[in-house]
Amino acid sequence: MSVLTATLIGLGIAGAVGLFTAREHRQVRSARQSLLDRCATALDRPEIRHGGDGFPKLVGDCHGRRVIAELLPDTMVIRRLPQLWLSVTLLDALDELPSLAVLVRPAGYEFYSLTNRLGCALDTPAALPSEILVRGSDVRAERLLQQLTPHLAASLADPRVKEIAITSKGLRSIVQAGEGRRGEHLLLRQAVFDDAAVPAREFAARLEELEALRSAIDVPQWKAAA
Repeated sequence: MSVLTATLIGLGIAGAVGLFTAREHRQVRSARQSLLDRCATALDRPEIRHGGDGFPKLVGDCHGRRVIAELLPDTMVIRRLPQLWLSVTLLDALDELPSLAVLVRPAGYEFYSLTNRLGCALDTPAALPSEILVRGSDVRAERLLQQLTPHLAASLADPRVKEIAITSKGLRSIVQAGEGRRGEHLLLRQAVFDDAAVPAREFAARLEELEALRSAIDVPQWKAAA
């Protein structure tokens, strides 16, 4: 086989692989767009937007409060498959409240984590999982932690829950929505998530947890202490 023939064959194979990869990428992006469609029924005036990566962002209202739900692909994992996280945020004005966040099984590279941005380390209550990082914005967060520990323990009993955060702007939970396929991750470095569509009941349950956590916060008490 001549050098020219071998070169042409190599170029042909490379082109075929490139076309296959591009087609697969388009299919993956298309499949991502509907992952939050079922959740829209739980909100008033829902609106779904899509980013450049195809993942959806759902915005709407629930009991008069603004809700933001989005999917966060996490490919910065070590010795693990890519993770897809569902982030649910319940917006509310809690101006006098200190920030408090808990992160389960911290690894140090959670780019989405609010816990890692807070500077006051807090002791973990016995009722919460041992592999957890608890932080607040200041020492006042200790009192908030004690008040909310029963509700946090109930939510963290689900092993899929990764983080729960309370700030002056509202509350947020992050829970596992899917795990990437091994083959695509190893061979093509793509994050393909099977069965990652979020069921309406799952989304509603996350909203109920945040609403229960919000109801447990005695806002007048914190305003009086300010």
